[in-house]
Amino acid sequence: MNKPKISVAIPTHEMAQADKFLFESLMKLEQQKFTDFEVVVSDNSDNNKLKETCDLFSTLNINYFKNPIKGMAPNSNSAIKACKGELIKLLYLDDFLMSPDSLGEIVLNFHDDFEWLVTGCKHTTDGMDRNNPHLARYRRDIITGHNTIGSPSVVTIRNNDPLLFDENLTWLLDCDLYKRYYDKYGLPKILDTFNVVIRQGDHQMTNILSDEIKQNEHIYLYKKYANEEE
Repeated sequence: MNKPKISVAIPTHEMAQADKFLFESLMKLEQQKFTDFEVVVSDNSDNNKLKETCDLFSTLNINYFKNPIKGMAPNSNSAIKACKGELIKLLYLDDFLMSPDSLGEIVLNFHDDFEWLVTGCKHTTDGMDRNNPHLARYRRDIITGHNTIGSPSVVTIRNNDPLLFDENLTWLLDCDLYKRYYDKYGLPKILDTFNVVIRQGDHQMTNILSDEIKQNEHIYLYKKYANEEE
């Protein structure tokens, strides 16, 4: 079988309404006009609810597997490593594609002269409303937590020895990855279109992690890059 043009990497875990979120995301994927893609689901959960959800979508090319290594970064990395496509579209469990044209738009604009692409997004709290539009931009101080790109769900990377998330991080793992992509490849291709919808709510890591954990991650990144020249 030929490798797909794009892989959609979905790291999953147990959370409130996880099966509902995944079902809605897979429905959006099923509606895509561009069809040369696979879905890779790396599942951190201890039950079979998310596998049962995947089994409902027999028309999709889904590579589902249980991942016993817990944690957002390790689970995301497992999903990335399992991708066979030329491109890897990250899509977190609670997020979903904006329209049936979302994957086609990414493929159309992902040219040979760059290694990563970011898009705009909108946000939702109820899965229906679309608000708080955000257009991605890179800032040199992104490593301090000024995440002007957004969730990893707005990112697509080339599947050519892709960079992985730092598994010492949970809250600032995306900021760190963006900095390393910038350091290695320069600015991403930026699409000023709203390609994905990000769910906001109590389930988000920014609302779950303690202030102590957040502060420790700031200290970790400060030490990690302390020797860089100004």
